Amino acid sequence: MHYGALPRFTSGRFSPVLIRLAAVFLCSAQIVAAQDAPVPPGRLPNQQALAPRVPVHAATTPPSGDTVGYWQQRADYQIVATLDERRGVLTATGSLRYVNRSPDVLRELWVHQHLNAFRPGSKWSATDEREGRLRFQELRDPDYAYERFTTPPRVNGRPVAVEYPLAPDSTVVRLALPAPLASGDSVTVEFAWTARPSTVPRRQARRGRSFDFSQWYPKVAVYDRDGWKPNALVPAGEFYGEFGAFDVTLVLPSDQTVGATGVPVSGDPGYARVMAPGSERPRLAAQAYRDVPPAPTVQVPAGYKAVRFIARNVHHFAWSTSPGYRYEGMSYVHAPSQRYRFPIWDTVSVHVLYRADATDDCARASADGAEQKACVDRSLTQWQGGKALAQTRTALRWLEALYGDYPYPQITVVKRIDASGTEFPMLLMNGEASVGLTVHELGHVYTYGILANNEWQSGWMDEGLSSYQELLQAGDSRVLLAARLEMAGEHNPAQPTDTAVRRLRARLDSMSDEQAATVREGTAEPIGTRADLFRSFAVYNASVYDRGQSMYQALHDALGEESFRRVLREYYAMWQFRHVDRWAMQAVAERVGEQKLGWFFDQWVQQAGVIDYALRAPVVLQEQVAGRSRWVVTAQLVRVGRYRHPMPVGVRTAAGWTIVRADPLKDAQQVEFRLDEAPDALWLDPYGSTESPTARFSRLALPSR
Repeated sequence: MHYGALPRFTSGRFSPVLIRLAAVFLCSAQIVAAQDAPVPPGRLPNQQALAPRVPVHAATTPPSGDTVGYWQQRADYQIVATLDERRGVLTATGSLRYVNRSPDVLRELWVHQHLNAFRPGSKWSATDEREGRLRFQELRDPDYAYERFTTPPRVNGRPVAVEYPLAPDSTVVRLALPAPLASGDSVTVEFAWTARPSTVPRRQARRGRSFDFSQWYPKVAVYDRDGWKPNALVPAGEFYGEFGAFDVTLVLPSDQTVGATGVPVSGDPGYARVMAPGSERPRLAAQAYRDVPPAPTVQVPAGYKAVRFIARNVHHFAWSTSPGYRYEGMSYVHAPSQRYRFPIWDTVSVHVLYRADATDDCARASADGAEQKACVDRSLTQWQGGKALAQTRTALRWLEALYGDYPYPQITVVKRIDASGTEFPMLLMNGEASVGLTVHELGHVYTYGILANNEWQSGWMDEGLSSYQELLQAGDSRVLLAARLEMAGEHNPAQPTDTAVRRLRARLDSMSDEQAATVREGTAEPIGTRADLFRSFAVYNASVYDRGQSMYQALHDALGEESFRRVLREYYAMWQFRHVDRWAMQAVAERVGEQKLGWFFDQWVQQAGVIDYALRAPVVLQEQVAGRSRWVVTAQLVRVGRYRHPMPVGVRTAAGWTIVRADPLKDAQQVEFRLDEAPDALWLDPYGSTESPTARFSRLALPSR
């Protein structure tokens, strides 16, 4: 997920107007009685004071570090939802079939209503207020978002009470089961609800006749080895979902064009009607899934249509609709490269939906002429003529080479209302079209959609990794920089002769300096910190994106190119469509790299520090061996920073650089070089492959002998 610009800022405490508004809002008769019933303040599972800020043991990975003994719950949804454009409200009914595959007996279900974050009274709004942002706190009806049950949920036909332990926040719901749910058994939960996005965009939005429904249905929380994992949605928080199948029928005005998670198996999503000239006709892949169950009975009003989507092996369903969309499509054909536990389609349908009505839509978004012009560029110019399609194809090819075959029958990229981008299984909601954003968000389909970590607890596992693979795709990582410098045979790799390489090295050094400054100033926090416990949204972003990205750069350097690539492919092949945690990734890295890496993950996940080493007491000796001169260079390498690393040390001769790697588990050690030519320099990390902000200051000239 990429974060765009935040709305205007404010400071101070809640205003009297906001307090009165919250009171009116909470007492509103629009909310059904069962939902408004007072619930005693309670604690959510895995969030009490005794829960560690950073995980100290595996939540999903079995003790073996392999998948043997692994289990996960299953959640299958069938939903029918009708959009009332005039009111901006979605009215829906649906059923959840929940299978308890854990060894435990369950006596409750925890459910998320994430859309309730984007309104006054939520923990999201309280966090914004505390950090000086004004977004949803003062919105009035009908501008704020909500998700409301219209009747009490029914579990196996029996109505159950709705409890909101964090009231007035209503993003987390507890449902007491009328009977214990034994291991291996299942329950069916029936829901009826309404949902409305807010007019202020943030991951979801509505504007005119356009709607982005990213969070919109009662989403069951994950139950793993640690128990239930519900959490209130806050700016720094993200998601964790149970895999299953979705059967979703959307009843929409006939002129709407809709993009969604899943494959359209019946009804008209509108693609052919708004197809751009010269585009490949939409390949809807209606037969992508076998054994599609009979369609539900749906009432379709005059002037409406029913579009049914099926999605399997996903843990979320999102969709976006607008009559202003224009369609471009293509077929991405690839040959499966290996066998997986799940099917791989040889032809993937690629759908791109951007704004043919960008001029009118951008006028709604801003009165500023310059901003309107930029908006049209982000909404139309960057996308049309196959540009966005080409970027998606580039991203698919890159990600398949990095991880493995794309395992879904389609990918849809839509121009959303909000800036920047958010990922969902089979669906990217992007605020603009660029290669970097497409690679990042489509990367999340792998590192969040398929390798389904707990983003709320371990955002570094997907945000950091997707950020790093974006750098790799652009050729901007330290390991690739070092390879280019070595191949060029640079005598002074600190000042490369290639201008572009010199600028890249300076940029990477600047990024390392910025992170080191946060450690020095005491504002850096461990990347493994639970999202809602970071001191601010800014620190969260700096940690899970920037420091997370640096962690993968360091892992890449520690393992080497071949092993790092193998780790990603084996991690993907073993854990696809499963929940992953730090221990799943570490076990694969240790097996492929043939070394213990607990020290590496402990320091990067649990601590905030830098890689800092120093060279001391260099000695150069010249000796005669078999009538030929040889040189021996020794020096002391001392760790002075918190992080350990297999630090590269180099000696330069007329023939070039000789590099050795230090033992990361030793705090002080002697490095030695035996050379056939006279050395003239001893440097730490000559090619700049490490995430060390200080290595470039340890460059010693050696005396000629």
